[in-house]
Amino acid sequence: MAITDIDALFEHELEDVYFAEHQLTEAYERMASVSSDEDLTAFFESHVEETGDHIERLVEVFERTGRAPQTEECQGIEGLLTEWESFAADNEPGAIHDYYNVVTAMKTERYEQSAYESLVALASERGDDGAMDLLKQNLDEDEETLNDLAKVARTFDYETL
Repeated sequence: MAITDIDALFEHELEDVYFAEHQLTEAYERMASVSSDEDLTAFFESHVEETGDHIERLVEVFERTGRAPQTEECQGIEGLLTEWESFAADNEPGAIHDYYNVVTAMKTERYEQSAYESLVALASERGDDGAMDLLKQNLDEDEETLNDLAKVARTFDYETL
């Protein structure tokens, strides 16, 4: 379907990130289950809960548009997660796997950050301050998560690799 106006673009992007958040919930649960570091496991488990909050806010944004929540396949997230699945299948849990979990999570958070930045701008242009505020909350939390992941990566004990 051709996108012909800002409202259709907004809805398309909203469906895309809604799909991505659902995929990431499952992925972070898997990352938590294969992480050998307790702190990393706890981080991913906590982020699953936060992602649930993001999904709830997206449902509210859908309600503001008068549409039921729908998904649009997000090939970007699927590609990142397919790459992670392949790595996970070929490698045993341990320090290398833990580090790769962090790197993959950073990649997905950056993807989400870009998606939310776009949605915040589109909501603003549409004059929907309520949607903009909800989306900005998700963006802010993703930025905080990315900062936390970057700290984990910077302080990772590379001698365990």
